[in-house]
Amino acid sequence: MKKLTPIALTLLLISHTTWADGHHHAPVVPSDKPLPVLDSLKDDKPLDLKIPHMERFDVDGVPVIFTPIDELPILDISLTFKGGSAKDDTIRADGYGIAGMTATMMTQGTTHLDENTFAEKAELLGVVFGATAYRDTFVYAFRSLSDDKELYPALDLFADMIQNPRFDETILKRNQAQADIGFERAKQNPSHLASVEFLKTLYGTHPYAIPTGGTQQSVASISRDDLIAYKNKYLTKGNAHIAITGDISADDARTIAKRLINALPQGERATDLPTPIAPKPQHVHIPYDSTQTHVYIGHMGEKETKDPVELQNRTSFSLANSVLAGGDFNAYLMKEIRDKHGYTYGITGGMTTFDERGYYRISFSTQTDKAKEAIIKTLQIIENTRKNGIKDSEFNLERTSRKYAYPMSLATNSAIHSTASHLGYDNLPDSHITDYLVRLDKATLDTVNQSLNTYIHPDEFIIVTIGKEKPDLSSLFKQDNKKGSKRLIEILFKKK
Repeated sequence: MKKLTPIALTLLLISHTTWADGHHHAPVVPSDKPLPVLDSLKDDKPLDLKIPHMERFDVDGVPVIFTPIDELPILDISLTFKGGSAKDDTIRADGYGIAGMTATMMTQGTTHLDENTFAEKAELLGVVFGATAYRDTFVYAFRSLSDDKELYPALDLFADMIQNPRFDETILKRNQAQADIGFERAKQNPSHLASVEFLKTLYGTHPYAIPTGGTQQSVASISRDDLIAYKNKYLTKGNAHIAITGDISADDARTIAKRLINALPQGERATDLPTPIAPKPQHVHIPYDSTQTHVYIGHMGEKETKDPVELQNRTSFSLANSVLAGGDFNAYLMKEIRDKHGYTYGITGGMTTFDERGYYRISFSTQTDKAKEAIIKTLQIIENTRKNGIKDSEFNLERTSRKYAYPMSLATNSAIHSTASHLGYDNLPDSHITDYLVRLDKATLDTVNQSLNTYIHPDEFIIVTIGKEKPDLSSLFKQDNKKGSKRLIEILFKKK
């Protein structure tokens, strides 16, 4: 196995997690002329997609997916648990933020090591730990050198973290104070406030309505007992999936999995969430003293799926939506709302899926006195695209770019590990990796354009705005006396 010092590993890890805060673009010169094909691309061949070998096995009833990679002396491990922040209120009514606070405090010391000693020991070993609460899952993450001298002491520390979190009450109070500052700052971010209101309006009393970090009031009420209860109920052997990727043998992977499983309490698989109920179309405005109005437009969307037909349909939709609302300068909404009318600097939209129904959402900000115009124009572009579809040249360009970019999704250890973890947690076959390319090839202009009508439903849109003045959108809605509910008028959205 190749050797790296802990310091070298730390530098390597940093290089994998550094992102630019901004982008600088050269001036864009509009043109309808096609770009000439470079000589170097005329004889270009499809990129070779190398699928890493993955092994699957159970250790004490816990599913494990192992991917051996020996290019770098690094080992990645993740333990994924079903539940996430959507299960906060099962620990305590209005206990939103418990999963997030549990994740924060998992790396702040153990019963054997205080916070500083734990951090110093991790730094000395060159190991990176993490714990993150998502909406539907909770994940422990580990990255270390794979050499025995560094690996096994790092694994001992990781197991101690998993089994014996300190949950120090003084640190909890400090975290709550820091969170309170964060919540106060968030009140100065109108885009964040609009996003929170959008989810609240969309999901109502469903757990998805609450941000993963909880609310200012709920986080302040979290106790040490709440954290212990969450850990013992959801971060358990019966609720775990393990992914191991890196420069070790399969036998070593089994030994490591066994060591980590022994650090978990017994427990059962978390139950499924209820299906959220879609709200009536409506406009919600939040008064906010700003020259800009932030706009969120969307509706309830789809849940995660393994169904091959549905996956094919969603691949078609992803292609179509990139042309409509992908956010680059060639997307329809960017060309019309930004370039042609100058309403905004950027507008983008897409589908987010969860274990239960996710959402489709488009967002942008604009001058307050232009908000109504921008919203109506956005809705018209969406409906025109649903009606007329995208062009064959646009479809082929988007599909080709994805096919050539896709191998990069398996270009690093961390990318391979992320893919393997996804396959293991969702119990997907290895062929799922190459099936994406098959789905791209099977997509046609007809299926892509049909998908726009399958997955975007303007007559179900909710519109959330935040700004100094409420844009008058009353003309977009009318009362449906038969159903006793409001729906968007058929002037813009004609049902087929």
